[in-house]
Amino acid sequence: MPGYLPFAGALKLPSFVCDNCGFWQRHFAAPPSCPLCLDARHVVPQDGWRFRPVAEAQAAFPCHWEEVEPGVWKFWNEPVTGIGPSAYLIVTPEGNMGFEGCPVFSDAALDHIAALGGMAVLSASHPHSYGALPQIQDRFDPELCLPAADFTWSAALQVSWPYDDVLEPLPGLSLHRTAGHFDGHAVLHDASRGIVFCGDALKFELNPANPREALTISAHKAFVRGVPLTRAELARYREVFAALDFHQTWTPFEQAANVGRTEVLALIDAMLAGRPHAYPVPVSELT
Repeated sequence: MPGYLPFAGALKLPSFVCDNCGFWQRHFAAPPSCPLCLDARHVVPQDGWRFRPVAEAQAAFPCHWEEVEPGVWKFWNEPVTGIGPSAYLIVTPEGNMGFEGCPVFSDAALDHIAALGGMAVLSASHPHSYGALPQIQDRFDPELCLPAADFTWSAALQVSWPYDDVLEPLPGLSLHRTAGHFDGHAVLHDASRGIVFCGDALKFELNPANPREALTISAHKAFVRGVPLTRAELARYREVFAALDFHQTWTPFEQAANVGRTEVLALIDAMLAGRPHAYPVPVSELT
């Protein structure tokens, strides 16, 4: 049942934020290392670990927010170290849904979410953008929907609604597991707005003169290391994206208003036609 925590002891431990990647751990003291940084998709900090308690992270990384589309709010930290993803809040008559987490929410940002009606449902594409989901869970106790395939990364969280491949937690908002980048990597489809929140399934380079226009698009197994996806992983991406109707594609970092299903499928088809790669492809070549 929602809000029921059969074993909540771990969730009462202090929280620490990794300065290198923004991953949260609940620990009795500063953790000895960060499992996300030690994963093959990332790199360890060159000068050693630094873990910040929540209040220190809030002071170091100011939180900002903006309504980027009617009813869609973006939260981000600037300046910030590490990965620095953004969080999104989608306001609906049936309840609000959060997707992704910024590294840390300020108290004022949490108060703003409360003023918008709080949060009924929470999810994320994959562990690189879990960010401060523990703060959201502690404040609003939403249903936390995460793929069972990534459960091993959720030690700082209490998953209340695990799913396998597809879940529609609110009308018109559906989660679809792509796998690939992580075994449980998933995208969020906002059917009414025609937006896919694609996590790290795709990466864009934006036009400096127009931050909503993507100039290039690419897909990777590991962005930092430039590792391509396999043909089977790309084929699964294609199956998921082909079933969704969308004309905008947003990552935790970029909002590409000029890239939709046509461009995404063209990229994947081009990659499947030859040896998979991790190179950015000009959007102009995909239309």
